[in-house]
Amino acid sequence: MSRNETKYGANDVLEANIVLHSALADTYDHDQPHYRPENKALVSRRLAHYAERIGNRVLVDLGCGTGFVIQLAIPKYELICGVDVTPAMVSRVDTSSGKVRILRANTEQIPLGSSVADVVTANSFLHHLYDVRPTLVEAYRILKKGGVFFSEEDPNFDFWKALKELRAGDSAILQREIEAVQKTEEFVEKAKGVCGDTVKMAEYQKMVLGGMRTDRLRDLFQDVGFSSVNIQHYWFLGQGPVLHGQSADAVQIIDDYLRSVLPLSSHLFKYIRVEAYK
Repeated sequence: MSRNETKYGANDVLEANIVLHSALADTYDHDQPHYRPENKALVSRRLAHYAERIGNRVLVDLGCGTGFVIQLAIPKYELICGVDVTPAMVSRVDTSSGKVRILRANTEQIPLGSSVADVVTANSFLHHLYDVRPTLVEAYRILKKGGVFFSEEDPNFDFWKALKELRAGDSAILQREIEAVQKTEEFVEKAKGVCGDTVKMAEYQKMVLGGMRTDRLRDLFQDVGFSSVNIQHYWFLGQGPVLHGQSADAVQIIDDYLRSVLPLSSHLFKYIRVEAYK
């Protein structure tokens, strides 16, 4: 579905995000999958790597929400700026360290100078945007030369497309994933009282456009000016049950194999992450 085929506009998507995340704010830290210990450990290691390799003076977190990245970054960076438009979310960010500055702003117009950030992060955020480009332009502007932009937990178009075309049969894993793709708005409406149309608008790149295409995303980053762009597929179908029911070693074996046969296996990975250098 192209943008011209939808009835939504940029302001609709922005307002939908404020409505949805205001409703989610009270339980966000408990409900969202990126708060699971294994994911927090992975993100923490990556932030430490960038602090050591790129610099640890300033990290800017786009779509900071209640402070997932911020709290992990506090021990590693001198200043962390969180950017978000939803008051109910940022009011829950812990700023007691004295290292955190909250900017209530649209990520298309970030109230910071140019070339000030060592690292810009966007955890589970890009797919909430109507148009990704203006935010990437701003991220590029505020990054210093050699700085890095990092995003993850954005939906892989190939995965979503494949699930929309499948029936689960007897597979409990497939049934769960298909319902997550096809009935997200129903679940949120029932649990939080936010109408399904608003939920769809708030996850525009995923629920309206069907996910993020790696080739188009790479072209976009390069067109904005990033000199090096690495896009990685991750979290294969059923990874959670393998991790918790078997072992991390088993996960690594499967992950290594599926990566070895990319792009054929692209539709089996749920998310994409981006690492791009200025």
